[in-house]
Amino acid sequence: MNVIHGLRFGRAALACALGVVAALATVASAQNMPSYGSNYNYVPKQVHLVNDGDKLFASNVKFNRFDELKFSAQERILDQQVGAAVAVVITNRRIAAYGLLTGWRSLDRIPNEKIESVTAEDYAGLIVTSLRMVNFNGQNGVFAERKRAVAE
Repeated sequence: MNVIHGLRFGRAALACALGVVAALATVASAQNMPSYGSNYNYVPKQVHLVNDGDKLFASNVKFNRFDELKFSAQERILDQQVGAAVAVVITNRRIAAYGLLTGWRSLDRIPNEKIESVTAEDYAGLIVTSLRMVNFNGQNGVFAERKRAVAE
C-alpha cells in the first residue's frame, strides 16, 4: 500500500514541477516580447527589402526565400517602407506591395497622382495620395482603395 501511495505522490510532484516550469517559461517568453497592451498581437520581423545592384528583393524569413520585384524600362523607386510582415514600394509607374504570405502585388499609378504618405506596419500597408487612399493586406494580398475628395 505504501508503494502505491508513494507512486501517486511522485506523479503528483512531477506534474506540479512540470506545471511550474511551464508557467516560468510563459512568463520569461512574455518578458521578451514588446509590451503593446493586452489586446495587441505581436508580429515578428519576417520581411526585409534588399537592393542588389539594380534589382530589389523581398527577403521572406518565414518561407526562407527571396522574391524579386521586376521593373519595367525607365521605372525607378521613389519610396519604400517595410513593416514586420509587409513591404511597400512606390515607383514612378506603380504601387507595389509585398505580403509575407502572398508575395508581390501591384497597382498602376494614376497620371499626375502625388504620393503624400507611405506606411507599413505588421501585415498592413497604407498609401495616401492626392487622389486616393490605398491599403494593402499582407495576409491575403488584396488592395483596397477609396477616392479622396479633391480640394479645388
